[in-house]
Amino acid sequence: MKRFPFFLTLLTAGLALLSSCTDVVDVELPEPEPLLAVEGNITDQPGPYTIRLTKTGPYFQDQEPPVVRGAELVLSANDGTTETLRETAPGVYQTRQLQGKIGQHYVLSIKAEGQHYRAATEIKRIPGIDGLSQQYKQNEPGWDNGIYAFYNGPELPGAGDYYRFKIFLNGELQNDPDDLVVRDDALVDGRYIGGIELNSEPLQPGDSVRVQLLSLPQDYYYFLNEMFTQINNVGLFSSPPANVRSNVVNVDPAGPKAVGYFAGTAVRSARLTIQ
Repeated sequence: MKRFPFFLTLLTAGLALLSSCTDVVDVELPEPEPLLAVEGNITDQPGPYTIRLTKTGPYFQDQEPPVVRGAELVLSANDGTTETLRETAPGVYQTRQLQGKIGQHYVLSIKAEGQHYRAATEIKRIPGIDGLSQQYKQNEPGWDNGIYAFYNGPELPGAGDYYRFKIFLNGELQNDPDDLVVRDDALVDGRYIGGIELNSEPLQPGDSVRVQLLSLPQDYYYFLNEMFTQINNVGLFSSPPANVRSNVVNVDPAGPKAVGYFAGTAVRSARLTIQ
């Protein structure tokens, strides 16, 4: 045990030596031009549907992004339905009557700060959820003893479906970087999906579990995958940050670009109270 004080003494001396040899270098990073950031979606569930407009800021800036006020937003469907969104709060725009439908295509037109942007999306088909179930795991390899919740439901025949799973525990969305779960049906096309684990920590009686299944357009699936990569791109061997794709396009090709995504999704949900 006498080795540890000696080791700590050497470690402290080594750190002091390293700190004495360290020069502080101030690096001036150029500030990028702020870009329009779009966040919003339309679903097959009753509205209103919300679009948020902000501006991007410097990478290391720890402040709320500035909002974009006074923009003109028009949402159009391929069945001829059109609605102008109203600004209900600074930078927040909402529909009033338009109802999203599976199989419909939508175009969002945004006129803001002298620029005109467009974003196109669609609402894809979605399977139902048969329900959630619970199992008690005890002395099983890879499991802590306790109660776990599982997803059960079919997958529609025909490849090319994309999904996102949102999991709520006791009403709280599980929103850590690893909780962004998106999947395609390449390996499960048309099969029954049973026994998909929804929680990594054991649950207690009385806990509530709710899952939302969202259908995704293909490009939005890739957007979320790229976002997952960037969110989890940390550590000593992380790669340089890269821009994530966007479906918001400036009508003027020479004009400033935009970031973010306007997506169409269908939504199905199921709930379980642990017994």
